[in-house]
Amino acid sequence: MKIGDLLTNTAASKPNKPVIIYKNQTVNFHQLFVTTNQIAHGLLNLGIKTGDKVAILLENRPEYISFYFALHRIGVVAVPINNFLKGEEIKYILEDCGVHTIVTSQRFYNSEIKGIQDKLSELKYVVFVGETDKIDESGISKTEVSHVSYESFSKMSTETPSPTQDFSEEDLAVVIYTSGTTGHPKGAMLSHRNIVTNSTSCTHVLEISKKDKVLLFLPMFHSFTELVCMVLPVQMGLPIVLVEKIDRVEIRAAIRRFRPTIFVGVPSVYNALLGAKLNMITRWLNPVRLYISGAAPLPVEVLTKFEEKFRRPLLEGYGLSEASPVVSVNPVEGPRKAGTVGLPVKGVEVKIVDDEGKEIGMGEDGEIVVRGENVMMGYYNQPEETANTLKNGWLHTGDIGHLDEDGYIRIVERKKDMLIYRGCNIYPREVEEVLYQHPAIADAAVVGLPDAARGEMPLAFVVLKEGAHATEKELKRFCMEHLARYKVPRVFSFETDLPRTPTGKILKKDLRKRAVQEQFDKSRGIDTTE
Repeated sequence: MKIGDLLTNTAASKPNKPVIIYKNQTVNFHQLFVTTNQIAHGLLNLGIKTGDKVAILLENRPEYISFYFALHRIGVVAVPINNFLKGEEIKYILEDCGVHTIVTSQRFYNSEIKGIQDKLSELKYVVFVGETDKIDESGISKTEVSHVSYESFSKMSTETPSPTQDFSEEDLAVVIYTSGTTGHPKGAMLSHRNIVTNSTSCTHVLEISKKDKVLLFLPMFHSFTELVCMVLPVQMGLPIVLVEKIDRVEIRAAIRRFRPTIFVGVPSVYNALLGAKLNMITRWLNPVRLYISGAAPLPVEVLTKFEEKFRRPLLEGYGLSEASPVVSVNPVEGPRKAGTVGLPVKGVEVKIVDDEGKEIGMGEDGEIVVRGENVMMGYYNQPEETANTLKNGWLHTGDIGHLDEDGYIRIVERKKDMLIYRGCNIYPREVEEVLYQHPAIADAAVVGLPDAARGEMPLAFVVLKEGAHATEKELKRFCMEHLARYKVPRVFSFETDLPRTPTGKILKKDLRKRAVQEQFDKSRGIDTTE
């Protein structure tokens, strides 16, 4: 089945059921089907063909969903763009995959696209969504790029027959670019089959029912959001309660007013919610039956305290864009193991291998590799990177972990983040988990500080809870009570916040760079003795 077929089928069986609930606007499945039909024909009239690439650079808004499914109804490849990126970063992505058209808003056009438009040889159209009265056309010299308003698509007849395009479930559906923590981002190529099978697997493990409603507030360009908050609800005929951004007040208002039952967030959101005041009435009337965490590691301390406070299951899962993205999740019923990312979802195989690619035993740390119909086709225009990542049908994730006696996956660290100090492996996540147990710490990140004689020394960046106090000496002593001495950070840097990606991952690359630039070992007289 193709992604567009999911909407076609649900619109036929549940035409009047709401699919998008946004502020005071409600769209049902039939209306979304008609809208995507109009958009699809409008795009075809622009000369867009099956296999062409259309980028979406938008805020969280209903039109994002409309365009996403319209593209997949005619076999056009969607290229979601991280809306936190800047012009030159966006330019690289648009050039790399030869984007034909970009769908954007006044805000992003004025700030990012206008300045790079003349440099994009493949770009033919810019489609504007929302207000266009303040579009800044000054300084534009290239005449080959045409501007089209979203409203022009809506003028097409609602009786227009569905477009018929020749493409299959094996064809490319999405090119989603990795966050690019090192070097340029890579475009993971996902087929219709990749995405639909992964969505189907998630419906089973999350025990989705027809009464569920999904709350969507995470950035819509992220693979985790697109699958769990867009594709899955459309496949299962569920309403999507759409919130513009991660805003505690708006999220609370949406929960009270629209009563979503599935809350999809990232660790930083759950950490923040721990500090929110929650009276007994709010707790009793909470409609959410299930909280899901993904996109970044969830500290055990946060998970445990969150479940105690909200009295609902918080399921940590694991995935990566290259796997469409979900690999595993803790089950709704049955054992949920804190500190693990659960069991592989249906149709996905996981094993642990050593540096030579040989499978290793239970409980032994090695690289996590994944196989299944959710695994990407490869990286766009990067055959060498593809060959390094896809080996004999297995996706090499670059994550280090092990399987326990029940098959649950425990992630230790990113392979590239592991530190080696005096020949001993240090996994920053292990140290961070200990730091989160300290009552004064709200956030923590551990990185390696290069040392010519010893390798890499652990350095901790910490954020204290409001009103809390702690000293470096106190934190070192606390760590020594829980960790081998060589794992204890040699320096603690106290911060007001930590740099993060839009989906909550801590930007350790930035922290490493800062640590080196500031030469902590010289400026603060680090004690490097054992």
